Amino acid sequence: MSENEVALVTGASRGIGRVIALRLALDGYDVAVNFLSNQDGADEVTARIEEKGWKAMSYKADVADSEAVEKMVSDIGNDLGQIGVLVNNAGIYQRRTFSDLSLDDWQRTIDVNLTGCFNCAKAVVPEMLEREEGNIVNISSMLGFKGTSHGAHYAASKSAVIAFTKSLALELSPQGIRVNAVAPGAIETEIIAYDSPEQRRGRIETTPVRKVGQPEEIASVVSFLVSEESSYMTGETLHANGGYLMV
Repeated sequence: MSENEVALVTGASRGIGRVIALRLALDGYDVAVNFLSNQDGADEVTARIEEKGWKAMSYKADVADSEAVEKMVSDIGNDLGQIGVLVNNAGIYQRRTFSDLSLDDWQRTIDVNLTGCFNCAKAVVPEMLEREEGNIVNISSMLGFKGTSHGAHYAASKSAVIAFTKSLALELSPQGIRVNAVAPGAIETEIIAYDSPEQRRGRIETTPVRKVGQPEEIASVVSFLVSEESSYMTGETLHANGGYLMV
């Protein structure tokens, strides 16, 4: 078992989660790489971390399944040690108008994007409380603040993540556990990979910094939030959207 602090990053086999896992390893954490179906991607992340001499292991679990999450956290404890940092990054996005949105689509999105945060926090918080220290970062979205015409279920889930973050922070921060959130804007991941040239141009033209964000820019924000440099911050949501949404 490692003596380094352990970070669990959910949905870390691709996209933003992958880069967060790599960044936290660079920061000195042993990393538990959670995935659901992309075993190859998770293995690639752990291999890259191990190539640098750090420790990482991958764990398959559906964050919407509380029993699977509890088993994953138990396995991480046995393999790597107690989790000191939880990054709730796992999420799903479907481009759907409300007319085309089914109850199953709605429920699955809420189950993964919101209940997944609950399940993972529920599994790791007891040990954090015992140590009276810990960090939780929930990945939300700017769409949780502005809404969208093609994903009411996604926007609703991400807005709820903000309220969940604030509520956990109010309850847990007096006991040494900080809880914050990050709300990314348009980031270079597979979510926007299928934009038409017109859609991409529109994203860039309506963003004050005139570019699409990179996953590394979100990972840097997460790194800051779990560090001592942000020790006086809890219950906050940091907006990383190039100025698109100024609140």
